[in-house]
Amino acid sequence: MNNLQTAVNEILNSLDQTAYPAAFLAQYDQLECLANGHGTETFLVRQRQTGKLYVAKFYDKQLYSLVHESSILKGLHHSGLPAFTDEFENDRGVCIVREYIEGKSLDRYLAEQSPDQTTKLALCLQLCDILIYLHGQENPVIHRDIKPQNIIIRPDGSLVLIDFDIARVYHRQAETDTQFFGTREYAPPEQYGFSQTDGRADIYSFGILLRFLFTGSEKANNKCVVYPPLAKIINKCTAFAPQERFRNAAALKKALQEANPAAQLRRKILLSVCLLAAVALSVWAGLRWYRAATYNPFAEGIIPTVATDAERVSDAITYLQQKFNTKLFDDSAAYADIGFVKTILTELYGYGRDYVYALPEEGLPHESEHNFLPWGMGDEQYLPRDVMAYVAVKIYWPEKVTDYTSLKDDNGVYPGVRVALQFAEKSGMLSGVGRPEDISKGETAVLLANADRLFAAKTE
Repeated sequence: MNNLQTAVNEILNSLDQTAYPAAFLAQYDQLECLANGHGTETFLVRQRQTGKLYVAKFYDKQLYSLVHESSILKGLHHSGLPAFTDEFENDRGVCIVREYIEGKSLDRYLAEQSPDQTTKLALCLQLCDILIYLHGQENPVIHRDIKPQNIIIRPDGSLVLIDFDIARVYHRQAETDTQFFGTREYAPPEQYGFSQTDGRADIYSFGILLRFLFTGSEKANNKCVVYPPLAKIINKCTAFAPQERFRNAAALKKALQEANPAAQLRRKILLSVCLLAAVALSVWAGLRWYRAATYNPFAEGIIPTVATDAERVSDAITYLQQKFNTKLFDDSAAYADIGFVKTILTELYGYGRDYVYALPEEGLPHESEHNFLPWGMGDEQYLPRDVMAYVAVKIYWPEKVTDYTSLKDDNGVYPGVRVALQFAEKSGMLSGVGRPEDISKGETAVLLANADRLFAAKTE
């Protein structure tokens, strides 16, 4: 304790005590000079009443007519920024006291800890969050001196951005900055007076810092190979023209997250899975189409799982022949197709040819006054039973194929078919047609005869 007090007394004796505000000297002991230059002196101080450590920065009024740091820090509240504590002033200068951040500067941290790439990237993302906060203020705060020495890494790995002595508030009406102080390697071109600095000035400095983190140097070096997505980000950050850089820190953070090798790997895996799924779906759909296009339940050697009663088919054909005077169903064992359905609609039920043969409208299948079938099916495509049930229900009860209130989910099947099938099953219209796959002309006759009889019974 005596040694510490002796050191404090030696520091105090070496200082020009008249330069510092008396109230500051009455409340704080100066323990160590941390930095000295550009008309400022920075000290590690101890508050006499509490014994807590703080950082005090003294600005010489001969060089600084106006000090921004206190006004900026007073309005900021973020875990990644030092908290404002107090302010003192006399004729010689202004003294700002802020929170002391325990930890190591980023350059020391890198030299001593040798963090891996993932840790470095995590630190960059933390810095992005701080910049998002600063630039997102009602009057954006531009730090203008982002460099390893102004970044402190706490023992828990969290990051703090310090030293706001050359920070400024962005004013939209200003054309250029009035003065420049900063670190040359990290300063963007506009900070030399070409134009007013905005948030993209900090993004430029961030790019130089990023290069330092992953190459060990602030300067570009073609001999140093950088992970390509990261190199692209560095080049974009450090573009000469501000408009060619990331528009804000949020966009920069997103780019860094996407450049993470782990994220890149996940993206490639996801893309591969999606491609494989698309291929598998295409193969499945192709096999299903091929089966539908080639399967003939009446071919030699094939025994249908559910056979339609011959007498029921004969009765249905006779019924339709008498009602419509038609021979369309004479070849009852033949395979029915979509072209056969269109012939039935035009020749038996009097629908206009343009309406029946019209191609479906663009977009997802839906009911329309311009076309009977809501989806595209080739005339030669065999006719599934469920599609014919939809056609029969739409002929006699068109309002039912547009009422989807009974459907509780979406299983990918056109809803008009689903509600038509529900009605057909409930009303008994499917009686005599047990096979769910593609059907014959005779089975088509059964569905139509059942529908016509059901309609007649309901209207009597």
